[in-house]
Amino acid sequence: MFEENEFRALLNDADVPPTGVDVGRVLHAGRRRARHRSLAGVGGTLAVMLAVAGVVPLTLGPTGGGQSETDPTASGAAATAGPSAGPRTCTVTALAMPAEYQAWQNQPKFQRVEVNTADPTGRYIGGHAVIGQNLIPILWTDGVPQVLPIDPTTASIDAINEHGVVVGMASAAPRPYRYDHGTVTKLLPPPHKLFLYPQPYLNAAGDITMNAKPKAGYDDEAGTVVVWWRAGTRVPVVLPLSENARAQGIGDDGRIVGGTVGDAGALDAYLWDPRGDGRKLAGPAGTRTNAHAARGEWATGGAWRSGQQGPTVMLWNLRTGEARELAAGLGVGVNSSGWVVTSAPTATVLVDGVKLALPAVVAGGVAKAKAVADDGTVFGDSYDGDDSVPVRWRC
Repeated sequence: MFEENEFRALLNDADVPPTGVDVGRVLHAGRRRARHRSLAGVGGTLAVMLAVAGVVPLTLGPTGGGQSETDPTASGAAATAGPSAGPRTCTVTALAMPAEYQAWQNQPKFQRVEVNTADPTGRYIGGHAVIGQNLIPILWTDGVPQVLPIDPTTASIDAINEHGVVVGMASAAPRPYRYDHGTVTKLLPPPHKLFLYPQPYLNAAGDITMNAKPKAGYDDEAGTVVVWWRAGTRVPVVLPLSENARAQGIGDDGRIVGGTVGDAGALDAYLWDPRGDGRKLAGPAGTRTNAHAARGEWATGGAWRSGQQGPTVMLWNLRTGEARELAAGLGVGVNSSGWVVTSAPTATVLVDGVKLALPAVVAGGVAKAKAVADDGTVFGDSYDGDDSVPVRWRC
């Protein structure tokens, strides 16, 4: 296996003539399309989004696909997502720019600098500069920015753990990488599953998971498997999950969150361990669900109803088995207290279902949350017209 993968890696690393294709644009747009497709539920465009709903008790359904069911430790307690948002006030501070920022501003294709993710402690923040449609990765460590030497064309920072290990997607392939304090490692695919998508997910131990399939492109997901790189390794193993399983995140305990998919998109949110044992996470009656991120005893994602335009945010307590439907949108991140980062229709943070008021740097600007640390610090961007400023909110 290793020899075949190494050979393909060498092919990927070989220089090729320019194609005229904007690699960064294809990478960014394709991965976004893949993620939304795998998360998409049923529904038309005429219904109004659900605003706020109550607690939904967990009911475990059959796991299917040879997966065993793991009962929660408790089943009657309410899911409590940390302290109430109440009158909580957040203050905003702009992040420092790297030394290259001034030179970027003089380039005609330079657009902006954005935050994309942060580690659970808030010490490490990942983002990028957008030049044309290519991404230049930036890592802030204790507030100090550094441009990472990942790939000369384009590279994203998709996840960081509390040890400063970074993972993302890079180059024209595109392919996943691991950056560990100056060392860049290109992660190899399994045999016959050469296309890895949409992005790598990382936990505190350094374990990485994502999806792999035979054919390039983001529309046909036939033959997809979930793969796992143990910390420090380059060659993955294929996890024994059902053919319609898709990974969307990984917890520090090694459990993977995601869901099963069908022709219409998301079916059921799931929680698996690396052995392939899993259980379905509860969802409101008549919905399709998908889990998107996990931290501690919490997971978040979305629920889709037939006839509803867009999802509603789901918050699961993985210890008690309880589930809550919070508000319109999709949960894409969560901290150890159950604070949820959402996207669509707005990128913000929910605490007990209440939206945090995140001030913009410039009056009249728009704040967009991208990540939340365990201490309640929020990271994201303050948009003012076509410009954006990477920022941190203390809440």
